[in-house]
Amino acid sequence: MVTDSTQEEARYNFIRRVFLNLLIIAFIVISYVYISEPFGSISTIFIVSQEFSMQFGITLLIFTFFSILAGPLQGFISGFLGEFLFQLAFYEILYLEWCFIIAILGLLTGIYKYHPLKYHDLTRVLYTFITLIIISFIISGLIIGIEYLLYLDQFSTEIIFIFGLKYLLQASISILITIPALLFIYDKILAKDKKHLYYMILTHHPLSASDHTFYLKFGRTKIYFCSRCSGVIIGGLVALFSTYLIQKIYQVEFNAELALILCIILPLPGIIDWGTQRLLLRTSTTESRLFTGFIIGTALHYMSFTYKYYFFTLLILTIYFTIFFILVYLGHKKELRLLKEESDKISVEEEYY
Repeated sequence: MVTDSTQEEARYNFIRRVFLNLLIIAFIVISYVYISEPFGSISTIFIVSQEFSMQFGITLLIFTFFSILAGPLQGFISGFLGEFLFQLAFYEILYLEWCFIIAILGLLTGIYKYHPLKYHDLTRVLYTFITLIIISFIISGLIIGIEYLLYLDQFSTEIIFIFGLKYLLQASISILITIPALLFIYDKILAKDKKHLYYMILTHHPLSASDHTFYLKFGRTKIYFCSRCSGVIIGGLVALFSTYLIQKIYQVEFNAELALILCIILPLPGIIDWGTQRLLLRTSTTESRLFTGFIIGTALHYMSFTYKYYFFTLLILTIYFTIFFILVYLGHKKELRLLKEESDKISVEEEYY
């Protein structure tokens, strides 16, 4: 028989899986684009120059490491999106074949997915090394095949084979030794023992209110965070990344008037969700806390574009903080009243018995 608590737990686990996978993909994509700007993306040494060269691939290293931690689907999606967005922002022409090559790299490395305690057996380090060699040869062959099919009329066969060799050499100095070593260290530090890191500075709630938090798992270490505050941080980072891309792709500044309107509208759901909970009218959910926190974080980022309307921005902040403190006061008064009623009820029952 399926109970309500079992159904609720299944729903929570489903939402958690969806949210965490989206968060992982977003994190890898954002990291890929930001790291690629100073160091070049995985495709840069092939697109910028057809000559033979060898360099340490910072982006290749980080993307491969994250793909192994995340898994094949996340590696495939984030590889395609990360390269695609980087090309939109920094290349004059889109090279979709490279988006698929990097997506396949994420898929193949993600198949050999990390599991806690996997690298406590040192033979796994050797297996990872061998797996990365095989994947490097597959990607090298894929590069040669795709370049041969698409650009045989532009490049000689020699140059096309140089592309494949360039990737092999870059992979050999960037990931073949470094990735197994990083995975070994990661496993030793974060998976040796089961840990639950629950700090008030991160959760803002005592253990009795742990339903207001969610955790991220690294190895066998779970770190707990406040749901709404995490939503604020994630929303701010996503908004920052989005406006960064818009500015790079379209060479335009975000509209100050639109930013001001968003700063007025976006915090309203968060105020309503938190306020009704503070007044004890309802209990908010993890999903609503994350969502409302997300849009509040977005609004906080857009506030940086309202410098032309400094006075109005200050007025908006004053109004929202005033509402916040009024709700805190009213919620506290209601809690005291309910506690008094409960205390009076207990006193009456004790007198009766």
